[in-house]
Amino acid sequence: MPDATRHDHDFLIAALERYERPLIRYAMGIVRELNTARDVTQEVFIKLSQSLDSVDHERLAPWLFTVCKNRALDHQRKHSRLIPMEQEILDLEVSAAPSPSAAMEDAEMRGQIQQWMTQLPDKQREAVRLKFEVGLSYKEISDVLKTSIGNVGTLIHLGVESLRERWLACN
Repeated sequence: MPDATRHDHDFLIAALERYERPLIRYAMGIVRELNTARDVTQEVFIKLSQSLDSVDHERLAPWLFTVCKNRALDHQRKHSRLIPMEQEILDLEVSAAPSPSAAMEDAEMRGQIQQWMTQLPDKQREAVRLKFEVGLSYKEISDVLKTSIGNVGTLIHLGVESLRERWLACN
């Protein structure tokens, strides 16, 4: 395999290993269906493989999440229906099995937080998800949302503060 081809292959594999699950979770927040989120993510990596010469490798995360968002929104517009998301689908990560009561409490808490998240303004919800679910930096989030880094900080602060106030009101 020529060096350039090997480098591209290694780059794609590394990107897939690092970003596949976060992209699926991010797409799930938009399309609300696991298989569709996986399809959207697959389309993102196909586009990446076709765009290797033009993608700035230093700004890969913002590029991937922007493409993912656009593909997911395109899918939503095309199908123009929302499918209710089942709670079990939310947790893509495998974890140690908690006790039944702890699992139920966790499920209730996640469901409540997801409900509160849907009530946040769109930009706040996107910023909070990109920061805490995906783990992007403020700079990467600013690139995805096409806004300033300062505005990202404000959006995250307002979103988290709103969630915190709702949490405290329930407890």
